[in-house]
Amino acid sequence: MTLFRQIALIVSILLITILTTVLNLNFQAANVSVQDRLYEDAKNTASSLSLSLGSANGDLSMMSTMINANFDSGNYHYISLVDVDDELLYERKSESEQLDVPEWFSNFVNIEAPVASANVSAGWSQVGILNVQSDVTYAYKALYSILKGLLISFSIIAVVGLIVLNLLLVVILKPLREVQKQAEAVMRNKFIIQKSIPYTKEFRDVVLGMNNMVSKVKAMFDKGNRELQHQKELEYIDQTTKLRNRKYLIDKLPEYLKVDAVSKGGINMMIALSGVIEANEALGHRKVDELFNDIADIFREQTEDFEDVIIARMNGTEFSIFIPDCESMHGLMIAETILTNSQFVMKKYELNASETFLSIGLYEYKHTQNIGELLSHSDNALAQAKFKEWNIHLAKAEESVEVMGKDAWRAILLDVIKRNNFKFVSWSVVNAKTKKIIHNVLSLNMKVDEDTTYYFGQFMAPANQVGLSDDIYKNVLDMMFKTPDSNLENETYSLRLPYEYLKQSGTYDRMKALFSVYALTLPFRLIIEIPDKLASQNSELVQDYKRLFERYQIEMGIFEFIGESKDYQYLQDLRPVYIKGEPSYFISQNEQSLSALRLITDSLGISLIATGVMNIDTLEQLEAKDIHIVQGRVTDMIETEG
Repeated sequence: MTLFRQIALIVSILLITILTTVLNLNFQAANVSVQDRLYEDAKNTASSLSLSLGSANGDLSMMSTMINANFDSGNYHYISLVDVDDELLYERKSESEQLDVPEWFSNFVNIEAPVASANVSAGWSQVGILNVQSDVTYAYKALYSILKGLLISFSIIAVVGLIVLNLLLVVILKPLREVQKQAEAVMRNKFIIQKSIPYTKEFRDVVLGMNNMVSKVKAMFDKGNRELQHQKELEYIDQTTKLRNRKYLIDKLPEYLKVDAVSKGGINMMIALSGVIEANEALGHRKVDELFNDIADIFREQTEDFEDVIIARMNGTEFSIFIPDCESMHGLMIAETILTNSQFVMKKYELNASETFLSIGLYEYKHTQNIGELLSHSDNALAQAKFKEWNIHLAKAEESVEVMGKDAWRAILLDVIKRNNFKFVSWSVVNAKTKKIIHNVLSLNMKVDEDTTYYFGQFMAPANQVGLSDDIYKNVLDMMFKTPDSNLENETYSLRLPYEYLKQSGTYDRMKALFSVYALTLPFRLIIEIPDKLASQNSELVQDYKRLFERYQIEMGIFEFIGESKDYQYLQDLRPVYIKGEPSYFISQNEQSLSALRLITDSLGISLIATGVMNIDTLEQLEAKDIHIVQGRVTDMIETEG
């Protein structure tokens, strides 16, 4: 129970108790007053009527008339006249005994009307004794009316008092609620500074302390953000041409060289500038730097139509232009245009075209190749280009023998999607230091028939090529939420969703509709991983996904992180539970970059996870960098607990 409710409850009980006590005392006083009034009325009636009866000189008929007149004009239970021998001379009594009040009230309140007596004399002779008793029916009605008035007035006082009490507590405890919000925000790694400082000393000290703590954590994040931006500029940007460098290309390539890559291949150009030494002697270093910038501009102009192109300066004289989804003929056209435009640049600087020129090696890669294969084949293509007359050479990856063509794959995939014959499989993400499982990663198997099952890496590439990957992810989400696997209960699982599926029109609305019905009954804790390429955009769509996940207690993770963003504020805005990156990324980071990244993640409570860790040697290199949470084949070699 909150402090507000505790205080409100205690004070409300106290207020109601006081009001009830006062109401009871007032009612009891009214009860006594009514009974006293009954006796006084009876006594006054007895006194005045006895004098009137004395004037009748013992005439019973006259006295009975007087008694009737008084009885009919007042509220009396009975009036009786007895003689000196206690013999009844005349009596008048109320015929109705019914009380005009609720039964519970008559049972609760007991009113007794006392009998008032007076002597009736005719001169010096005593005629008899007059007895008068007031009617309690009238008293009950009057007392019931008093009770109703008291209840109404005290109820109004109680309601008004409770409202005023609530308003006072709201005002008094407002700083405490702000502190509570601030504390909850800290738990969610949000940084909120209270602008309004309360006057109450205790609250003031707490608010100032919280502001101080939050300011320090925010300062840590801001410092890490600035430092990481600076380090990434040094590590990923060539300072002369402002192009990307070799390290960036190598860190970025795993996004395109994987089994579920949307792009099935493309062109990687290796470009070498010959005659740099001669150009330096003829022009000087400053002019040669301008030459490099002009050449870099040519690269940008000729590849601006490609969204995912990566232009990198590999070393002092060599460049790489990595173009996914570029066909060989288009690549050759780009290469020829680059060579032609570069010749005009050489003339501009009055350089000898036979000494200073470009050579371009083109390699048509496949997404199933690894980084080493791509770079070595690209270097070989460049070496061949230097011996060509036009300084251009195209090499292609060896064509793999397809077991099935696209049509066969399409038929199989459509059939499995129709039958929804997918099955979840999982592997563990482990903290190698504590030997504990952090969470489990979900993947898919596709069962074609009793004897044929394909793994994710086998069927997702063909699914991308035939345009059915989105349908697979729709089925996967439906299967996860509508018919959750009982084997997944009471654990934590992560599901990776690709950039193209999350960006697709309609995906958010479908997920929103699905979550609204099934998410709160999900029998396991779910983390949805989104690519850093999407997260770093920090777009309205990304914020919508974040709000949607938070509404249904689904957490967010980020994968394919290489720290290429210009600003890391998006990590604070999205607050993912972890960041996943390739082992090569973490291992290649210098001490300053990794420290800056840790400053950001530690201030936000974000874990760093290395994916695809296949052997103990790589694990040891990661642990030397203080990266202990790993995913990959090496987890089978780690004896886990829990």
